[in-house]
Amino acid sequence: MLWTTDPATGFFTSAMPNSTVDDPDMVYCRMSHRNEFVEPDFNKFRVLARLPRHVGVLSQATGADLGRSARYRTMLQPLGFEHELRLALVDSSMCWGAVMLWRAADSPDFTEEDQTAASQLGPSLASGLRVAMIVGAGETGWTPDGPGLILLDDGYAIRSMTPGAQRWLAELDPSPLGLPEPVVAVAASLANDASGSAPTWLTPWARVRGRAGRWIMIHGSRTQHAEGGEASTAIIIEEAKAAEIAPIIVSAYRLSEREAEVTRLILHGLSTKEIAAEMYLSAYTVQDYLKAIFDKVGVRSRRQLAARLYEEHYWPSYGRGELHPDTTGAPTAFRDDDGAETERPRGE
Repeated sequence: MLWTTDPATGFFTSAMPNSTVDDPDMVYCRMSHRNEFVEPDFNKFRVLARLPRHVGVLSQATGADLGRSARYRTMLQPLGFEHELRLALVDSSMCWGAVMLWRAADSPDFTEEDQTAASQLGPSLASGLRVAMIVGAGETGWTPDGPGLILLDDGYAIRSMTPGAQRWLAELDPSPLGLPEPVVAVAASLANDASGSAPTWLTPWARVRGRAGRWIMIHGSRTQHAEGGEASTAIIIEEAKAAEIAPIIVSAYRLSEREAEVTRLILHGLSTKEIAAEMYLSAYTVQDYLKAIFDKVGVRSRRQLAARLYEEHYWPSYGRGELHPDTTGAPTAFRDDDGAETERPRGE
């Protein structure tokens, strides 16, 4: 199983299931979400992401007592699997995806060589997922109308859904789970556990890029019906605001804190001299930052940098009440390297 994850929350945002597992009702896929975000267990991806090699084998983590693992008891063993290797896909200290490999009981366990190979492959896979996060998606020509609301029972079955939510679901990548992966991940984090219901104040969230290239925010919370009625999980899906997508864009391009600040000032239209004064740096140091930023984003000038960030990440939201040139920091004009001002395209 391969998942992509939101590097800020660790929630799954898409999945490629193991075709060798016969799970027509996707019971075990749903159990994977619950196990990862609710149940205590070994080799959680968020833990592996902090380890030097980012890889873990279940038999080693449990001291060869596999029965200690809820995942083994409820998932691997019933399906005839005995061995598990998990790998967090980490790039620039952030987890962009996760891999889970199983082997049957009559197969050998994962060896030290297997773990080394997985660990060496991980950074390349993580880098690919990170780059895919910022590559422009095809435009569908469809614009959602405000947020959508979905009410789910504890089996992730839809109780009710607004028309806006239906349109947002069409914008998210399909999943064998029925609902898109990030929706299930957020809902799973709110599922009942052994200690009772999740607290009503808990509002987990995940960010994901939609099929039309727009950034989407998914929020979840628990609702209790009147007079002791059965609780539901409320999922709100809406367009992500600029402040919500800016951190993931910075992370995806691997900009340092100083590089991100220089980029922000470029988008405000400041010249090299003005940026140097603002950040108490020399003009030569600012030029070094500019070169590093251009290399990471894959552009050759300030104009191309502004166009890349604006067109790929901000223009899909412009004009729908979230982003405006006077409130997002996107300038109406910006300076080229020689200080000359150039009007920004309006998309008209």
